[in-house]
Amino acid sequence: MSRTFSESWHRVADARLSLLPTVAVHKQRFRGQHWYVLRDTYTQRFFRITPQAYAFVSRLTPQRTVEEVWQSCLRDMPTEAPGQEEVMQLLSQLHQSNLLFHDTLSDSQVIFERYRGQRRRELQGKVLGFLSIRIPLWDPNRWLDRQTAFTHWLVSWQMGALLLLVCGAGTAVALSESHRLWNQAEGMFAASNLGWLYLCIALMKVLHELGHAHVVKRFGGEVHAFGIMLLMGVPLPYVDATGSWSFRDRRARALVSAAGVIVELVLAALGVMVWAWSGPGLVNSLAFNVMVIGSISSLVFNGNPLLRFDAYYVLSDLLDIPNLYQRSGQMWSHLANRWLLGTQGLEPPARDRREWWWLVLYGAVSFCYRVLVFISMLLVLADNWPAVAVVFALITLVLAFILPGWRWVCHLRSPALMRNRRRAVSLALVLVPVAVIGAFPWADALRAPGMVETVEYTRVSANAPGRLDTIEVSHGAPVKAGQVLLRMSNPELELEIVEAQARASESEVLRNQALEKAPAEVGALDKRLAVAQERLAQLQARQAELTVRARHDGTWAAETLHERLHNWLGRGHGLGELSNPGSMRFSAVVSQEQAKELFERDLRGAELRLNGQAELVIHPSHLVLVPYQRDKLPSPALGWHGGGSVAVKPDDPEGLQALDPYYELQAYFEPAQAQVMQGMTGWLRVPLPSRPLFEQARRALLQMMQKRYRL
Repeated sequence: MSRTFSESWHRVADARLSLLPTVAVHKQRFRGQHWYVLRDTYTQRFFRITPQAYAFVSRLTPQRTVEEVWQSCLRDMPTEAPGQEEVMQLLSQLHQSNLLFHDTLSDSQVIFERYRGQRRRELQGKVLGFLSIRIPLWDPNRWLDRQTAFTHWLVSWQMGALLLLVCGAGTAVALSESHRLWNQAEGMFAASNLGWLYLCIALMKVLHELGHAHVVKRFGGEVHAFGIMLLMGVPLPYVDATGSWSFRDRRARALVSAAGVIVELVLAALGVMVWAWSGPGLVNSLAFNVMVIGSISSLVFNGNPLLRFDAYYVLSDLLDIPNLYQRSGQMWSHLANRWLLGTQGLEPPARDRREWWWLVLYGAVSFCYRVLVFISMLLVLADNWPAVAVVFALITLVLAFILPGWRWVCHLRSPALMRNRRRAVSLALVLVPVAVIGAFPWADALRAPGMVETVEYTRVSANAPGRLDTIEVSHGAPVKAGQVLLRMSNPELELEIVEAQARASESEVLRNQALEKAPAEVGALDKRLAVAQERLAQLQARQAELTVRARHDGTWAAETLHERLHNWLGRGHGLGELSNPGSMRFSAVVSQEQAKELFERDLRGAELRLNGQAELVIHPSHLVLVPYQRDKLPSPALGWHGGGSVAVKPDDPEGLQALDPYYELQAYFEPAQAQVMQGMTGWLRVPLPSRPLFEQARRALLQMMQKRYRL
């Protein structure tokens, strides 16, 4: 380790320190290296240090000063002894963790003063982080000790296999009933369901925390706290499972962290089976709540390692990188200090290349994911409880931006940046953020989903009911205008035509007789004859429609029509599609907010990419924005029910009724550019003028606020 000197060394050189008598030491192995974990048996706090740091800490006694201990380390370990800066940082962290003893007061007074100081710091942390306040209520350790047999049965490979089968069965049921899930999810946040929703969450969290506790006891740990956690003001149970941090086996530590997620997944699997096999009612609603809570909580929160919940600790143990979140933040601070502020002589938090990559990537990805989760939660709260959303946004603004920004300003004023403060202040506070966010133009574009249509396109349907007798043109064959596609027959219609012909003939005979015998009746008989002839003409026209012909040149598409051969088809029954592939267009769905951008400028430079042919870029010859709103999609494939991205009304069985009105942007292109067929879906990208990121974000925020909240 480095033997760098510190300008502040005089502050601790004459201090006489030692570890508290309540501190126990556990030796662990991480990624092939030995580490030491310091555990305060009184407060159940943990602190991990390297063997070199432990060699220094273990020598601390009230009879020797810090300077003397450090000099002895230099004599015994000249190449591995910690430097003065590292010693000061180590002592500061141990002091903050309440693990150091000072000789200026009596033992009891020191412990009491440190305890009071620790309580003050905890209170300050609760005030600043009151979104998650923990209130311990009960020590369950003795109660868990009396359930040793149950714990061993619960944490066994047989139980693991059983739980795996339950999760598999639940997943299969969920996939088979996926078409019903969305409709019922619409009423999950209804006022009548909020009480039951909270009850399900609370009971599931009790089982979740008990899962952690039983696994800790299974591997010999202790659990001394069970209480209530106020998460955004909502009381939920919690268990202190930090006793697992002293386990030497990292797989045991990982299993402790994963126990809660496993419990929730099993409950979700049981919930989906009860929901699928029960009728409407309270039991069905409760089972649906359990299913959604268990799955969402596992996938988005507890089971996602990008947030500091259960899966995060599992990942840290499996990677053998403790404190992954804190060290990734330290890694990015190191990179900012080294490359942005120009500070020299800094030691990176990573100990090798592999750890360097993990810390950098995890810090970047987890930050982006936390921002995404925050925005999603804010939108959900704003849609259901606007007042809570405002409080949540203000709290997050303070904790995530204002306080870190203040700490960064304090860092810029620290003695470590004395030599490069001018560069730090000017570059870090002014030039870089302003240039990147507020001044530098970034590419902007509009992306709209849509589908391919032929310009000359006809949906062919039966204009008269009848029996399908013959199919004259096979599926996929080219046809000419007027060519017969299929023939149908209708015996009842033929009988009606015969009857109508007889009535017309009868009326004509009576009219001719009246000309000779009763001229006064000729007028009435003329009207009767005209009605009969009109009725006959209508029936004959319907009979002619039983022979279906092509209205224009194109390709006949009727893939399943042969299955209806010799069957009766009603009027309006779809027979097939006739499209002319000579000229095609892509009909894109553009929201009202996006349409405003298109109305103001020329539409040039657009790019079209079709699903399944993403590597091929089609350049439309010209674009046309249809200047009126529509609310019915050209195909269900564009809506949510068909796997598309356009929101549709949940009560529309066809999946064509868009939730919000939209404009249609038509992109015309030649089909020779790609293998294109009618009905293919894709995305149209229309470039917009480059704008700074701040301007793009501001415009998107204003549009969202206007659309969602009428502000």
